[in-house]
Amino acid sequence: MKEHWPRHVPVVKLDAAAVEALVLPFFPGNRILSIEPVKGGLINTNLKIRLSKRPGAVLLRLYQRGVAPAEKEMAVYRLVAGHVPVPHFIHFSPKSSIAGHPYALIDWIEGCELQAMFASLSAEKIVDLGYAIGRMLARIHAFHFDQFGFLDSNLKVAAPIDLDREGMLHYLKDCFIEGPGRERLGEKLTFALIEYASRRGDSLSQWPQPTLVHGDFNGSNILIRRPAGVWEIAAVIDWEYALSASPAFDFGNLLRPPLDNNPKFSASLARGYREGGGFLPQNWEAIARLADMFSFADILSRPATNTVVIEDAKAVIAKLLAS
Repeated sequence: MKEHWPRHVPVVKLDAAAVEALVLPFFPGNRILSIEPVKGGLINTNLKIRLSKRPGAVLLRLYQRGVAPAEKEMAVYRLVAGHVPVPHFIHFSPKSSIAGHPYALIDWIEGCELQAMFASLSAEKIVDLGYAIGRMLARIHAFHFDQFGFLDSNLKVAAPIDLDREGMLHYLKDCFIEGPGRERLGEKLTFALIEYASRRGDSLSQWPQPTLVHGDFNGSNILIRRPAGVWEIAAVIDWEYALSASPAFDFGNLLRPPLDNNPKFSASLARGYREGGGFLPQNWEAIARLADMFSFADILSRPATNTVVIEDAKAVIAKLLAS
């Protein structure tokens, strides 16, 4: 879904001399062979760098949301490494007069975005990947916290949040009644969504354990590859939005288009998650789609939201209400 959404901020423009100044001090004796902008991503600037004496490419990542999300992403990578395939940080700088933003040099992971490949995969491969993703999500959600909330750079809950029925109703009313969301969603859908959350919101408490949640776990942040004719998960990337929340958040984000209408994928995802040690309530898909309304409420209440994003949000919300 997000592949059609516009960027929130312009890409940072760096000339070759600036890239060299940021990269080459950490790779003595190398010269830069190529600089390639990386497509995708709605906020940060990412450049794929090939070096003369290094076999693998390097990702130059400029964090345009500031230093805190960057430090949190780095901390999450350290936490989950060895449990979940993630890239390795080579260098991180919290500030740079050259880049104008915090930046990192990260090992480049060769792979394709799951969402870009999904439509071309056979039913068998979809089942295999669903199972693998389920087991991987179980490993992510095996990291527990004492309460729900937003994480700081030390992965401590810095800002607790309520993710039960009352918390959702309060947030929906804040975004759609007090904020601009109602104008964008429309009166009918707005009040239908609030009524739905009021009626079904108690189901959110069926997933009570606060766990590590990726926060943006969708097909654009799951890289897959086929090294020997068999598709596998290469890496999970972009952990800036990681938080302590219900596992439902990651499932809800994942089951957006184009992965939302494939029963075989959902069934294999659930089987992999359970066999990996994760807990799934009986009606886990419905709970996940409801939990995803926290994200869409946030999206629709931002000061600047594109028409394409609004229409996608309307379609997802309408589908939820029809279920």
